[in-house]
Formats: sequence, C-alpha cells, structure tokens
Amino acid sequence: MLSRFAVKRPVTIVMIIMIVMLVGSVSLSLLPIDLLPSIEFPIAVVSTTYSGVGPEEMETLITKPLEDVLTTVENIDSIQSYSMEGSSLVILQFDFGTDMEFAALEMREKIDLVKGYLPEDSSSPTVFKFDPNAMPILYMTIESEGDLFTTQNIAEDIVKARIERIEGVASVDVMGGYEREVEIELAEDKVRGYGLSSDYISQILAGDNMNLPGGEVYKGDKALTVRTLGEYESVNEIKNANIPLMTGGIVKLKDLGTVDLVNTERTNIAKFNGTDTLELSIMKQSGVNTVNVSRNVHKEIEKLEKEYPNIVIKTVFDQADFINMAISRMIQSALMGGLLAVLILFLFLRNIRSTVIISLTIPISIIATFILMYFSNVTMNMMTLGGMALGIGMLVDNSIVVLENIFRHRTEGLNIKESSILGANEVSAAVTASTLTTVAVFLPIVFVEGITSTIFRELAMTITFALISSLGVALTLIPMMSSKLLTIKNIKFDIHAEEEGENLDKGFLNKIRKVYKRVLKAGLRHRIIVVVLSIAIFFASAASLVTVGSSFFPSTDEGQLNIDVSLPTGAELAETEAVVTEIESILYEISDVDYVFSSIGSGGNMGPMGGSSGNIASMIVMLKDPSERDRSTFEVADEVRKLSKDIAGAEIGVSSASMMMAGGFGGGGISVSIRGNDIEILEQISNEIKGIMMQIEGTREVTTSLEEGIPEVHVNINKNKAAQYGLTSYGIASGVNSTLSGKTATRFKYEGEEINVVIKGDE
Repeated sequence: MLSRFAVKRPVTIVMIIMIVMLVGSVSLSLLPIDLLPSIEFPIAVVSTTYSGVGPEEMETLITKPLEDVLTTVENIDSIQSYSMEGSSLVILQFDFGTDMEFAALEMREKIDLVKGYLPEDSSSPTVFKFDPNAMPILYMTIESEGDLFTTQNIAEDIVKARIERIEGVASVDVMGGYEREVEIELAEDKVRGYGLSSDYISQILAGDNMNLPGGEVYKGDKALTVRTLGEYESVNEIKNANIPLMTGGIVKLKDLGTVDLVNTERTNIAKFNGTDTLELSIMKQSGVNTVNVSRNVHKEIEKLEKEYPNIVIKTVFDQADFINMAISRMIQSALMGGLLAVLILFLFLRNIRSTVIISLTIPISIIATFILMYFSNVTMNMMTLGGMALGIGMLVDNSIVVLENIFRHRTEGLNIKESSILGANEVSAAVTASTLTTVAVFLPIVFVEGITSTIFRELAMTITFALISSLGVALTLIPMMSSKLLTIKNIKFDIHAEEEGENLDKGFLNKIRKVYKRVLKAGLRHRIIVVVLSIAIFFASAASLVTVGSSFFPSTDEGQLNIDVSLPTGAELAETEAVVTEIESILYEISDVDYVFSSIGSGGNMGPMGGSSGNIASMIVMLKDPSERDRSTFEVADEVRKLSKDIAGAEIGVSSASMMMAGGFGGGGISVSIRGNDIEILEQISNEIKGIMMQIEGTREVTTSLEEGIPEVHVNINKNKAAQYGLTSYGIASGVNSTLSGKTATRFKYEGEEINVVIKGDE
C-alpha cells in the first residue's frame, strides 16, 4: 500500500520529505547537547556538622543514631558513613528505579524521629540527592591591577553577580581570597584586673550594636514609625565603646586591648602558573545544556572585560570544550562512515543514479531520527551520536533490497511503475521483519533496570528510531524515485554473465564471484573439515576473551592531569603551599605542560563531597595540543609520578582526567571494603591488604580511607577545684574556645556588607 501510494503520488511524497527535513532541522537545533545521557544515581546523602568535635564523638553522638533510624527506609541497597572532625556524612544507595523524591521525603521523616536526641549545638541534618552533574563545569581565574582584596571585591560584587544572572547557572563560588573582620584582641591581665570576662564584653557589644523598632507615635493625622538607632557606624566607634564595670564606672574597649579591621587567615589559596589569583568555580543547574551555559558565560565574560579593562579573566577548565571536541569527532566519524557507505554502494552498483537513490536514505533517515529524539526527550550526546554512527551502515540495507527487487521485475518485462510497486510490495514484509529483528536486539535495553539501562537507553532508542525511519524511506521514497529515475540500463548486475557466455575473468565483481565459487565448492566437498574448523575458531575466540582487558569506559587522552596532594593531618596551609610550589617547579621543567592551576586547601572538583582542609590541595595540569607534543597524557602522568615520588611528607596522586569518568564513574579500578567494630584491628588489616596490593603488578597509588588522627591538646578538668570556683566543664570549654579561636560578638556593616566582630585572647 505504501509503495503504491508513493508511486502514484510522487509530489505528495516529496512534500512530506521536505516537511520532515524542515522539522528535523528545527528539532536538531533544539536538542540539548551534553557529553553523556543524564544519569540519576539512586544515592542520597545526610550531612551534619558539629564544630570542634572529634571523629569518635561524631560517630557516637550523630552518625550512629542516624544510621540506626535510616536503616528502616525502604529500598535501601547499602549504607556508608564517614565520621570526621566536626562533620558526619551518611551515604545511602537505593535500588535502581527508586523514586528519589519520595525516598528523600521518607528519610527526612525518619530523621525527625531522632533529631531531638542529637546534640543541641549540632546542625540540623541536611538531606540531599547525589547529583553526578553537581560538579563545576567551569574553572576560571580573575586578576586585576589592584591587590588581592581589591580583586576579590570586584569578583564578588560584580563578576559573581553578573554570571549568576545567566540562565542555567546555579551558583558561582569565589575562592582564594580574604575576608574582613573586626578583631578585638583582649589583654587578659587588663580584663582580669577590671573583673571582666570576654563573654561579658561580648554581651555588651551585641546589646549596644542594634537598631530596634519602637512602635508608633501620632503627629496630627499621621502615624510615625519610631526606631531606636544604635548600630556602630565605624571601627573607631567600636574602639570607644563603653564597657560598664561591675564595681561601677565604665572603661573604653580600646583600653582593654586592640581593635583593628583585619583580613582573616586564608583557608584556600589559588595559584595560576605559580602566581596568586582568585578562583571562580561555576556550577550549572541540573538538566541544563552544558554547552549553552558555557557559551553564555563566555559572552558575559567578554562584556565584563570590555566594561572593566583592569580585570583579566582566564579559563582554566571548561567542560564544554571537551563535549564539543568529542561530539565533533563523533560527527566526523559518522560523516566518514556515510561517505564510505556511499562509495561501497557505487562500487557494487556501478551507477550514479542508483547510488544517489539509495544514498538519500542516509540523510533523510537521520534527520527524521532527530524528530523522534526530540519528542522522546533524548539529548544529543556521545551515546546517541554513537548509535547513529553504528546505524549508518544498516540504514541502506532495506533500500538495497527494495531497489534490487524493483530492478528484477524491470528486467522481466514489467513497466517501470509496475516494477516499482510490485517490487516494493513483495519484499515489504521481509524488510520489515529484518528491521524488527535488529530493533529487537537493542530495544530491550530500554526496559532493563540499573545503570546499564540508564547509560545505554538513549543509544538503543536512537538506533531504533534510525532503523524505523530507514524502513519508512525504503518503502516510500525508494519506489517513488525508482519510478522516475531508474531505467533498465541504470544497473548492470553480473547475474546472467555466465549464461550469456561472457568472460568471467573480466570485472572486479566477476573475479570475486569466481574465487567465492571455488571456496564454496571446496567447502561442500569437505564438510567435516569446515565443521571442525568452525568449532576450533569458536573455542579459540572464546579463549581469547581471557586476555582481552575490559573497562566501563575507554581511557581517552584529553590532555589534562589531575594531581591530588595530601599532607599529614594537622598540617598548616603554608606547609601545603610549599609542597605544591615544589611540584609546580617540577611541572614547569616538562616541555609538554601548557599551564598549571593549583587550589590549596580544597579537595578538588568533587563538589560538596570534596571537603576542605589546610593539609590537602588539588592541581589541574593542562598539556599542550596533541600536535605540539610527542607523548600521550598517560606517559606524561608516569613521568610526573616518577619525579614527584621523592617529595617527603606528602602523598601525591596523579591521574589522567577523563570526562567519560566524570559523575561517579571515576576512582580506582578496585575497591575493597573491610567491616568490623574495632577500629584498631581494621587499621591493621587495611594496612596489610594495602601492602599486598602494592606488590601486585599494575597497581599504583594504593590508599586507605582511614586517616591518621589529628594531633590534639587535651584540657583535663579537675571537677572538684572547678566546683570551688563555681565553674562547669561547659563554662571552661567555652572560655578556652573564646580565648583561642575567638567568639563572634556581633556583626558590623562595612562598605555595604556585614562582617564579624570577633573577640579573642592575646597571644
């Protein structure tokens, strides 16, 4: 029916094809572009903080109660927890297919049951779903003609605000700078001499620094709002704050110590090629096109640099660059595959018209596929493009069968229209069955559960859409074009050459036929040998699988190295910076290195899971373009490992970055979990297993998750003596904390922002 309609209504078919091409082109422009399909892992994280509490107390007070109550949540596959100083993470992995919105709601309900039993000073447990895309898509550095603090003001007040307004941008973090605060350093001897305490002074400052409403008064027929204004307007006013004495009278705050506007100690240092800079990390919203967000950010950066000529913003890492490069290469491969398919067709059909008729199947089928992809919410990514490249060779199969049958009827004497209709109708069932058998191989992946379906679902759908589109083209467009363009002389197969007495030695296809005939006759004469050889080849192929390596995604040379640096727990930021500087000096000696970006005090690009501490650092090393270097990324990584292994006092991990491994696919190839109740025995066993693994050929950078304890100074309280002075353990701990770490007394408005007023003890 389709072929008859196509032959009888060629104009209608042409119009339909034109509409398909137009709609397909529009659909292509609207398809989101990303590296991989959007993957939603069934993982949720519960995060809780409790400042100043050690790992063992965190486990007892917070982690264990949360674990006990969360085990009752439905569809849990496994629970892992990490107790660190001041923070607790409980990670729950659910079965694939679990509704994570409902699971998160159930988790919050369970946590509410034990929230009242958690320490009062701890933060309320936060539940959030793990998003593999919740990693920065852009790392940038910003510099200006002023000092670092001036640059920080520009970055936070202007650049950050402008970028966060861009559609698709979730947040922008500025790291590597300072924060301002008013520091009050009390002289302990003077404070004691006046019979005062830091807590008392803090209360006085907090009560004095307030603007409060005072109700309303009436003036005639107008109601006037009354406000009591008492907020500090300058640092000098804080210095001259009056502190009442217990014995009567007052003393100025400046007479009890020093009051200064200072920069806080930096908790993070960013360096670009060894020079201090500020780091901008840009996160995108979930489900938003990475390439479009990156493009819009770069446009906004260009505008900012024109408006503010004194700032320079450099791109350190852009996820969109790799996506564009990967998709460009995939498109080139698909185009090359299509071109080779057309050349093979011409080689065997040996006619321009017939080659053109069949070759049109490829672009029309692909463009029709874009329409189906758009309405199925399938994105343009490595998987879908790979599906198209894989399916290009199969797109012309149906058309070749239909065209050959049409030609057969033409050689038997039917006119061109009858040949086109009858030839297509006769094989319509066969080509439909052939297409459906191929679809039946890929389509079940869509209905499989787990990560396999999540990743390969769009690949299967794309191949299915392409094959269905090619079937429609073969049963409509091919008969119509054959009825208009194909004549008896257009195709010359050599099927009747032998009957016509032609010399079979002439022509490429005849030579192939001659060789094939000999092989076929030999196979028929020696059937047992053929069967034995087939079985031998089968077992040899199966045996070779043992020697073939396997991985979830192939390793790719992307020209980027990631270096993680870890010093012993408790190391200060300056010590970590010194080690990073030493590594940088090694990297600058390697000719393949283009630039180096270092973030000291940060756990790298793991988003909220990365952590922050003065003893860790992460480095991004970008290599030169492959055309400008002789070695691969993996070879350069091996050299960096060799050169940096002798740096004392630091654990250094070097890995070649791979966007294919981003979003939860990275990490080591093997992970061993050891469970038990005694931490000392677990530490002993983990060190033994680590030693065994390090002796295995092919392993490198074997680590354990158990970290050494942070050095502590213990204040042991004599409760009897404390009671004589009217003191409690809490009061003593609060006094020690205020003296050493400082206590935020109030907030002070300075240049449009609120900064802390911190009271500390003297050195």
